[in-house]
Amino acid sequence: MRRVHLIREFAPDAYEFALSSWSWIGTGGKTPRFASCFGDMFLESPDGWWFLDTVEGTLERRWDSMEGMFTDLQGNDGRAEYLLEETLNAALGQGLKLGEDEVFAFLPPPAVTGTMSVSSLAPLRFAIAANLAGRIHGELNGVQPDAGASALFAAQRYAAQQAAAQAAAAQAAAQDQAAREAAAREAAARAAVAREAVARQAAARQAAAQEAAAQRAAAQRATAAQEAAAARSAQQAAAQHAAAQRVAAAQAVPAQRAAAAPTFDAPNPQTDRWQPAAQQVITGAYPVYRPAPEPEYADSGYEPQYAAGSELEYTGGYVAPGGNAGYDYVDNSHTADSGQFSQYIADQYNTGQMAAIDHTSVPAPRGPHQDGRWSYA
Repeated sequence: MRRVHLIREFAPDAYEFALSSWSWIGTGGKTPRFASCFGDMFLESPDGWWFLDTVEGTLERRWDSMEGMFTDLQGNDGRAEYLLEETLNAALGQGLKLGEDEVFAFLPPPAVTGTMSVSSLAPLRFAIAANLAGRIHGELNGVQPDAGASALFAAQRYAAQQAAAQAAAAQAAAQDQAAREAAAREAAARAAVAREAVARQAAARQAAAQEAAAQRAAAQRATAAQEAAAARSAQQAAAQHAAAQRVAAAQAVPAQRAAAAPTFDAPNPQTDRWQPAAQQVITGAYPVYRPAPEPEYADSGYEPQYAAGSELEYTGGYVAPGGNAGYDYVDNSHTADSGQFSQYIADQYNTGQMAAIDHTSVPAPRGPHQDGRWSYA
């Protein structure tokens, strides 16, 4: 902020014109020496120093000497009362500036408006501001204006114009404020609608996401249920297959055992040769037994033959003296073993119950061949 001196000095003709409208208050014989930044003047006379308050419209003797006057003006109270230091700082703070011949004037003057508002201050030439203030206060004290020109009327009209202008400005400001408030309300409403729309969209997206998540969860549960059902089906199938295998195995074991069990009528295998080394072997088939020829029968040419499966057939005949009965023993050792008797003979031999074969000590003489068989009769 530009520093301004609290005391201002002007040319003699400026003081002369400024005081020309204050003669009614008794300014004669007093010499103006300096003024404040608001047009108030400090006058010197032989009897002391006088203070002309152009704002209040008063003239008073305040100091006996110059030293006493400057002592008051250097103090805080003196600066505040006579120099209006606080009002000056407020005006400078609003950006107001003063020229070399200017002071701050209240327009309209406080004598008309009754207020000293900083907002009504304006820079004005010192001579004009002081003269105008003297004329207004003179008319208020009954002094008739020169040539019918009323400074008070002009000031009042100016005050009215200023009041109207201020009222219009205030109304315009109010309207502008109302418009701004309406615009702000409209913007707030639009913002609220936009926020509501965004919130609805967010809620819709959240609901869609939740629904999609629920669908995915349901699909996963369905898939898990299907997989579990498939696993159970596979387990059941495996169990059924294992049970079937166990049943088949259980059925196969008795069948094998039944097939392996020997029967009385079971034929001997074709590969068996009735070898004694195969005795006492339970295989379900019986070994072929061929006894070795005895020495006493070797010379007669008789060789007893026994075979499992051979049968004794009666062919009739008589008993020779000292010989065998008249029975023909047909050799059926080359026939298939299909009877129970041969099986019985083999069983008796295998179990050791047939220890020997009883033969006649002397063979009968060999007879003629009859009916395709040899007869011993």
